[in-house]
Amino acid sequence: MIQRNSLSEVGRFARPHGINGEITASLDYDLSPDDLRCVIVEIDGIFVPFFVNSYRSKGHESYLLTIDGIDSDTEAKLLSNKAIYALTDELPESFENEDSDGIYASDLIGWNISEDDNPLGIIEAVDDSTANVLLIVKTTDGSTIYVPLADELINAVDADAKTIDVTLPDGIKDL
Repeated sequence: MIQRNSLSEVGRFARPHGINGEITASLDYDLSPDDLRCVIVEIDGIFVPFFVNSYRSKGHESYLLTIDGIDSDTEAKLLSNKAIYALTDELPESFENEDSDGIYASDLIGWNISEDDNPLGIIEAVDDSTANVLLIVKTTDGSTIYVPLADELINAVDADAKTIDVTLPDGIKDL
């Protein structure tokens, strides 16, 4: 049985891509699926290995993975928003295991978002289908806006309160 102390978190699954079981995955630390013999996911308290059949790049750190035994979007959805682990002793030497409190874009779903300390709405989803990640926000007036997830727009993040404050470019709310 795989033990947690033999693993390093190396990324996160996002959402299924299409209906044939392909799923989006973000890998950290300049890893590619070629660097990993398998990806490991915690399911019901047990670390389960999955073998990648094929992959294609989707930006700098994102990939679309086809995983052995995952043949539909329904099966792939079971992996959505789950951390990806790898056996620490199988990682490349350049990998440095950092105990990170990093927040992934998918972690922001359900968070409150404000613009310059004025309530804007709730983050309902994340669109990472392009290189420019967008937060899909249901505003306080019930409309939907798309907010670019870019470091230069973020003023503050409070993980405990699950809030993020941004300064948006002029006109972005009108799109």
